[in-house]
Amino acid sequence: MKSYQLRNFISALFSVFLLISCGSGGGGMTAGGGIGGSGVVSSGAISAFGSIVVNGTEFDTSNAAIFVNGEKVGDRDESVQKNLDIGRVVTVEGTLNGSDSDAVADRVFYRDNVEGPVEGVSVIDDTTKEIVVLGQTVIVNVITKFEETRFDTIAIDDVVEVSGYLDDTGAIRATFVGKTADITPDLEYEVTGFVANLDTDSETFKINDLTVDYSSADTNALPGNEPADGQLVEVEGTLDATGGVMIATKIELSDDLGGEDGDEIEIMGFVTEIISENDIIKFKIGNQEVHVNSDPEIVVYVDGDSNDIAPGQKLEAEGSLEGGILFAWEIEFWKPDQIEVEGIVDEVVFKGVIPDVFLEFTFEEREDQLFQTNNETKYEDVEPEEIEAGMALEVKGVPVDIDQSVVVADKVSFELE
Repeated sequence: MKSYQLRNFISALFSVFLLISCGSGGGGMTAGGGIGGSGVVSSGAISAFGSIVVNGTEFDTSNAAIFVNGEKVGDRDESVQKNLDIGRVVTVEGTLNGSDSDAVADRVFYRDNVEGPVEGVSVIDDTTKEIVVLGQTVIVNVITKFEETRFDTIAIDDVVEVSGYLDDTGAIRATFVGKTADITPDLEYEVTGFVANLDTDSETFKINDLTVDYSSADTNALPGNEPADGQLVEVEGTLDATGGVMIATKIELSDDLGGEDGDEIEIMGFVTEIISENDIIKFKIGNQEVHVNSDPEIVVYVDGDSNDIAPGQKLEAEGSLEGGILFAWEIEFWKPDQIEVEGIVDEVVFKGVIPDVFLEFTFEEREDQLFQTNNETKYEDVEPEEIEAGMALEVKGVPVDIDQSVVVADKVSFELE
């Protein structure tokens, strides 16, 4: 749930903070182009179509150019519907259209995390599996959207495309998994990850548990035409006869967030690194550096506070881009498997107190999804006894089953229509 007036108020405070910190040597933060740029860049999973919704912002894609894995695949809404799916993590560049929940997209970029054969499947519990794809650990659970496969049918040697968020361990928390083929020797695969254990003599490096042989790869797009430890790269290639080594045909740097100084930035993901912790907390979400003030009078913290910023924490950061760094004015914390749903209450199914369940209700057009509250549910701008049919609400909670038919609410908020 976004608040445009609140965001503007915090932006003004944050702008003052930038000027003060710059003038006093506070952490090297600079005002640059200032917060007030008209551009917006949003990076996160697609949660709905019409045109597309990313991080709670609805982007009009009627005139947008669509790029998939570095290639332009078309323009406008028809290309969005043809090439993208709910759950895929995209980066959208555009301009705000009067509020921060309504924008016009100029370009939409999608690039999968990994596409290759499933090498292993481990069941964690009824709603979580860990699969291995090209040496990359992939977590699939209640927030994962599936195409041409299902949670209970993913199998070894399925060739799948995975989109999601990298966590601090290097695992991919999948928001989308789609089966694209069955394994054959001549298929070309791709993977995105950080270069490690670079051996320039043997011309190999590792991306997690995958060995990459780059001896015959096109590396012209890399700085110095060579990979380097710590680089976030995209690799295309085939597997050798053993299936354990990728013979790279092309390597390039992974796409960065983009944007210009002064643009408003929204990014969802996991904290992968803490750079420093003082009054100014510096950390990374994936490969994006973020700076945030720990003072709640300068920065809005939602569902947590600055002490909760730690490796492995999922969060959404919103702020201004300056010199490639996101200076955040709002941080919202998420559980790894939380979802957020808005709707109009269709029916209050139950009111009362039974073990762990205080209230049950459904939304219009979502009658197959039941929302439950308990003694840990928080309420914002509404009391549980006030909830009735016709009321607009927002629910942030965790599905208890793979079909998301029951969602236990962590927070219920009144939503102005």
